[in-house]
Amino acid sequence: MKLRALALLLPLLSAATFTASGCDSAKDAPAEDPAKKAEEAPPAEDPLAKRKAEREAKAKAAEEAAAAEAAAIDALAVLPDTLPKKLDKACEERTKGEDDFMHKHYEGEALAKWESAKGTQLGFAKQGCVDAGSIEVAACQVNAMKNAPTELRKKLPDLLKRCMEKFGNKAP
Repeated sequence: MKLRALALLLPLLSAATFTASGCDSAKDAPAEDPAKKAEEAPPAEDPLAKRKAEREAKAKAAEEAAAAEAAAIDALAVLPDTLPKKLDKACEERTKGEDDFMHKHYEGEALAKWESAKGTQLGFAKQGCVDAGSIEVAACQVNAMKNAPTELRKKLPDLLKRCMEKFGNKAP
Protein backbone atom coordinates (compact mmCIF):
# COMPACT_ATOMS: atom_id res chain seq x y z
CA MET A 1 0.00 0.00 0.00
CA LYS A 2 2.84 2.37 0.80
CA LEU A 3 4.36 1.67 -2.52
CA ARG A 4 1.18 2.54 -4.35
CA ALA A 5 0.85 5.88 -2.51
CA LEU A 6 4.48 6.66 -3.26
CA ALA A 7 3.96 5.89 -6.96
CA LEU A 8 1.07 8.32 -7.06
CA LEU A 9 2.99 11.07 -5.28
CA LEU A 10 6.16 10.72 -7.34
CA PRO A 11 4.90 12.54 -10.49
CA LEU A 12 3.53 15.36 -8.36
CA LEU A 13 6.79 15.78 -6.46
CA SER A 14 8.91 15.84 -9.61
CA ALA A 15 6.72 18.53 -11.20
CA ALA A 16 6.95 20.65 -8.07
CA THR A 17 10.72 20.22 -7.92
CA PHE A 18 11.13 21.15 -11.58
CA THR A 19 9.39 24.52 -11.23
CA ALA A 20 11.01 25.26 -7.88
CA SER A 21 14.49 24.44 -9.15
CA GLY A 22 14.65 27.55 -11.34
CA CYS A 23 13.97 25.87 -14.67
CA ASP A 24 11.08 28.21 -15.33
CA SER A 25 11.81 29.96 -18.61
CA ALA A 26 10.19 33.20 -17.48
CA LYS A 27 12.70 33.54 -14.65
CA ASP A 28 15.63 32.84 -16.98
CA ALA A 29 14.80 35.78 -19.26
CA PRO A 30 16.61 39.02 -18.46
CA ALA A 31 14.51 41.63 -16.72
CA GLU A 32 13.16 44.25 -19.11
CA ASP A 33 13.26 47.92 -18.36
CA PRO A 34 9.65 49.27 -18.18
CA ALA A 35 10.72 52.62 -19.71
CA LYS A 36 12.28 50.87 -22.69
CA LYS A 37 9.17 48.74 -23.11
CA ALA A 38 6.99 51.89 -23.15
CA GLU A 39 9.19 53.48 -25.84
CA GLU A 40 8.95 50.45 -28.13
CA ALA A 41 5.20 50.04 -27.82
CA PRO A 42 3.25 51.95 -30.47
CA PRO A 43 1.06 54.70 -29.06
CA ALA A 44 -2.46 53.60 -28.40
CA GLU A 45 -4.79 55.15 -30.99
CA ASP A 46 -8.20 56.31 -30.03
CA PRO A 47 -10.56 54.76 -32.61
CA LEU A 48 -12.99 57.66 -32.33
CA ALA A 49 -10.25 60.21 -32.95
CA LYS A 50 -8.97 58.18 -35.89
CA ARG A 51 -12.43 58.01 -37.52
CA LYS A 52 -12.96 61.72 -36.91
CA ALA A 53 -9.63 62.55 -38.56
CA GLU A 54 -10.48 60.33 -41.55
CA ARG A 55 -13.91 61.93 -41.88
CA GLU A 56 -12.41 65.43 -41.71
CA ALA A 57 -9.77 64.52 -44.31
CA LYS A 58 -12.47 63.20 -46.67
CA ALA A 59 -14.56 66.33 -46.18
CA LYS A 60 -11.57 68.56 -46.85
CA ALA A 61 -10.67 66.61 -50.00
CA ALA A 62 -14.25 66.83 -51.27
CA GLU A 63 -14.32 70.56 -50.53
CA GLU A 64 -11.06 71.10 -52.41
CA ALA A 65 -12.30 69.05 -55.38
CA ALA A 66 -15.53 71.06 -55.53
CA ALA A 67 -13.57 74.32 -55.41
CA ALA A 68 -11.26 73.15 -58.20
CA GLU A 69 -14.27 72.08 -60.29
CA ALA A 70 -15.98 75.44 -59.75
CA ALA A 71 -12.78 77.24 -60.76
CA ALA A 72 -12.53 75.13 -63.93
CA ILE A 73 -16.15 75.90 -64.82
CA ASP A 74 -15.61 79.59 -64.16
CA ALA A 75 -12.50 79.57 -66.36
CA LEU A 76 -14.52 78.09 -69.24
CA ALA A 77 -17.36 80.61 -68.91
CA VAL A 78 -15.75 83.36 -70.97
CA LEU A 79 -16.66 85.16 -74.17
CA PRO A 80 -14.95 84.17 -77.41
CA ASP A 81 -12.87 86.69 -79.35
CA THR A 82 -15.67 87.39 -81.82
CA LEU A 83 -19.40 87.48 -81.11
CA PRO A 84 -22.18 86.72 -83.57
CA LYS A 85 -24.07 89.80 -84.79
CA LYS A 86 -27.59 88.40 -84.47
CA LEU A 87 -29.31 86.56 -81.64
CA ASP A 88 -30.87 83.96 -83.94
CA LYS A 89 -27.44 83.05 -85.36
CA ALA A 90 -25.97 82.88 -81.84
CA CYS A 91 -28.76 80.52 -80.70
CA GLU A 92 -28.24 78.25 -83.71
CA GLU A 93 -24.56 78.04 -82.85
CA ARG A 94 -25.48 77.29 -79.25
CA THR A 95 -27.69 74.32 -80.21
CA LYS A 96 -25.04 73.02 -82.61
CA GLY A 97 -22.46 73.43 -79.84
CA GLU A 98 -24.54 71.26 -77.50
CA ASP A 99 -24.87 68.53 -80.12
CA ASP A 100 -21.12 68.68 -80.79
CA PHE A 101 -20.45 68.51 -77.04
CA MET A 102 -22.51 65.34 -76.71
CA HIS A 103 -20.80 63.70 -79.69
CA LYS A 104 -17.37 64.66 -78.35
CA HIS A 105 -17.83 63.39 -74.79
CA TYR A 106 -20.27 60.48 -75.02
CA GLU A 107 -20.42 57.21 -76.93
CA GLY A 108 -22.35 53.99 -77.05
CA GLU A 109 -25.67 53.82 -75.24
CA ALA A 110 -25.44 57.36 -73.85
CA LEU A 111 -24.92 58.78 -77.34
CA ALA A 112 -27.76 56.69 -78.75
CA LYS A 113 -30.01 58.03 -76.02
CA TRP A 114 -28.98 61.58 -76.91
CA GLU A 115 -29.63 60.97 -80.61
CA SER A 116 -33.15 59.80 -79.88
CA ALA A 117 -33.95 62.82 -77.69
CA LYS A 118 -31.90 65.58 -79.29
CA GLY A 119 -34.67 66.90 -81.55
CA THR A 120 -36.75 67.87 -78.53
CA GLN A 121 -33.79 68.87 -76.37
CA LEU A 122 -32.24 71.14 -78.96
CA GLY A 123 -35.62 72.72 -79.66
CA PHE A 124 -35.96 73.59 -75.96
CA ALA A 125 -32.38 74.83 -75.89
CA LYS A 126 -32.91 77.15 -78.86
CA GLN A 127 -36.16 78.51 -77.44
CA GLY A 128 -34.49 79.10 -74.06
CA CYS A 129 -31.65 80.91 -75.78
CA VAL A 130 -34.02 83.16 -77.75
CA ASP A 131 -36.05 83.85 -74.59
CA ALA A 132 -32.87 84.81 -72.71
CA GLY A 133 -32.22 87.38 -75.43
CA SER A 134 -28.45 87.59 -74.92
CA ILE A 135 -25.86 87.08 -77.61
CA GLU A 136 -23.18 87.08 -74.90
CA VAL A 137 -24.78 84.19 -72.99
CA ALA A 138 -25.12 82.11 -76.15
CA ALA A 139 -21.54 82.85 -77.24
CA CYS A 140 -20.22 82.02 -73.75
CA GLN A 141 -22.12 78.73 -73.74
CA VAL A 142 -20.78 77.76 -77.16
CA ASN A 143 -17.25 78.62 -76.05
CA ALA A 144 -17.61 76.67 -72.78
CA MET A 145 -19.00 73.57 -74.49
CA LYS A 146 -16.33 73.63 -77.17
CA ASN A 147 -13.45 73.88 -74.68
CA ALA A 148 -14.78 71.69 -71.85
CA PRO A 149 -12.57 68.73 -70.94
CA THR A 150 -14.04 65.26 -70.64
CA GLU A 151 -13.83 65.44 -66.83
CA LEU A 152 -16.58 68.07 -66.92
CA ARG A 153 -18.89 66.22 -69.30
CA LYS A 154 -21.47 65.64 -66.57
CA LYS A 155 -21.31 69.31 -65.60
CA LEU A 156 -22.94 70.67 -68.76
CA PRO A 157 -25.84 72.24 -66.83
CA ASP A 158 -23.34 73.98 -64.54
CA LEU A 159 -21.38 75.30 -67.53
CA LEU A 160 -24.52 76.70 -69.15
CA LYS A 161 -25.77 78.16 -65.88
CA ARG A 162 -22.43 79.87 -65.15
CA CYS A 163 -22.56 81.64 -68.51
CA MET A 164 -26.08 82.83 -67.74
CA GLU A 165 -24.94 84.13 -64.34
CA LYS A 166 -21.96 85.99 -65.79
CA PHE A 167 -23.47 87.43 -68.96
CA GLY A 168 -27.25 87.25 -68.54
CA ASN A 169 -29.47 90.26 -68.04
CA LYS A 170 -28.76 91.74 -64.64
CA ALA A 171 -32.18 93.34 -64.35
CA PRO A 172 -35.12 91.09 -63.37
